[in-house]
Amino acid sequence: QDFDRMADRIEENVQMLEESVKAQERFVSSFTHELKTPMTSVIGYADLLRSQELSEEERCDAANYIFMEGKRLERLSLKLMEIYVAKEGNIRLSLQAPGAIAEDVAAHLRPIYRDRNISLETRCERGTCRLEPDLFRSLLVNLIDNAGKAIGEEGRGETVGEEGHILVVVHMTNDGCVLLVEDDGPGIPEEAKAHLTEAFYRVDKSRSRKQGGAGLGLTLCANIAELHGGALGFENREGGGTRVRVELRGGRDEER
Repeated sequence: QDFDRMADRIEENVQMLEESVKAQERFVSSFTHELKTPMTSVIGYADLLRSQELSEEERCDAANYIFMEGKRLERLSLKLMEIYVAKEGNIRLSLQAPGAIAEDVAAHLRPIYRDRNISLETRCERGTCRLEPDLFRSLLVNLIDNAGKAIGEEGRGETVGEEGHILVVVHMTNDGCVLLVEDDGPGIPEEAKAHLTEAFYRVDKSRSRKQGGAGLGLTLCANIAELHGGALGFENREGGGTRVRVELRGGRDEER
């Protein structure tokens, strides 16, 4: 029986190692692709500018493309830096009102989403718990951004023109709070749920890249939840859409 238990544990460890190696291979492959695509474009357009006579319109188009791809690389590097800093775990939690922070974030983002035909609603309980406020804001912004991308640029799902909807909910708990972010997009395929927090993973690769995503937002969110003693979960809503649930367990006591 001891040998059987030992063999089972070894088999489990081997499976975990295999999954870890596969995840690292996916990361390297995705990271290489994320760098190669914009760099190829930047080099190509820069070579065009320096080697050929172009009209003013062609020159502006080339310069704009270089600028946009450069900004995308900048966003990628900043997001990677955020993930690195979050993983270090050197944060100080203080007594904050998560509902008030969520309402403030939503108030600033609401006009942007209104222009995209997406309503942004909040239902937040009052109360305080121990959070790192900047990381909590980053968590909110990334989850709302992810929900907006799931809905699409011009309304809900495939129905262009129909208003999309994002709901942000904050519940207070005995040891912190629960944050819910819901959308009425197409939902998440079951096979994708296990990979959502992997760096560079996208459910819809072409649409996310077109919208400026690098597949790092949910990786950062998972790290932030972990730093608050919590976890990140995903489920499909009845009637369509996705619900992201974040449990934060930093405590409700006064700052120590």
